[in-house]
Amino acid sequence: MRNFWKMGLLLTASLVGAQDLEAILDRLENQNRPPASEADMTLRIINRNGQERARQIKAYSQTLSNGDTRQILIFTAPADVRDTRFLTLDYKDDAKTDEQYIFIPALRRVRQIGTSGGESRTGSFLGSDFTFADLGTLERKDFNIRLVGTEALDGVNHFVLEYTAKNPTVINNYGYGRVVRWVNSQNYSSRKSEYYNAQGRLVKRSLINGYKIVNGYGQFESIEMNNLETGGKTVWSFDKNTILPSIDEKFFTLRFLERGR
Repeated sequence: MRNFWKMGLLLTASLVGAQDLEAILDRLENQNRPPASEADMTLRIINRNGQERARQIKAYSQTLSNGDTRQILIFTAPADVRDTRFLTLDYKDDAKTDEQYIFIPALRRVRQIGTSGGESRTGSFLGSDFTFADLGTLERKDFNIRLVGTEALDGVNHFVLEYTAKNPTVINNYGYGRVVRWVNSQNYSSRKSEYYNAQGRLVKRSLINGYKIVNGYGQFESIEMNNLETGGKTVWSFDKNTILPSIDEKFFTLRFLERGR
């Protein structure tokens, strides 16, 4: 069956040959984003036996005029993670390296992800099936990307893109040697991704559910990350999202990250 699936992708690749890969990536990576937003989220961590832990999150996001994005996640419950704060700074300029910082109350200090003395980017994000790297983006400079073909999901054609790590350093940084992504051919949103380790084994699969356009901006209801090695999964639900005209810059500073004010 797998060979037939591959054959189908190769055949459909010829049908989309005129579709420029760069144009697909540009549409995927440049989705229309609101200038600012406030959201309530739930992170549900479910093990292979169905046992569940839920974590509540308040999130603030900002998109700058130059395309840079910022987001801070503030954990509000339960008590063991309350006041944990996670800041991401994503830069549009490929010459700049995206930044991630976390404040854990028990440690009483800010730690930068992916640096000496900090958390590894490939480590679990607060016990979930997402890694810190999963919460970032797949940078084009780090991968050889090709359009494999198209495949229908839920009756809609999707472009199938294959990202292959350029070198061992990239694999160590992301935790994956290859990522396959399904991109909706109508709205260019990501629908599904499969993650392969350095040995080529499929280890995780993510699915984005409930994508819709609200006030001109794309939103989705949840992201489900299935860990094929442990049999567990994590569901990240977006319970409420409010678009704002602007937001206080203080939310995206290391001072706020550490002090919460």
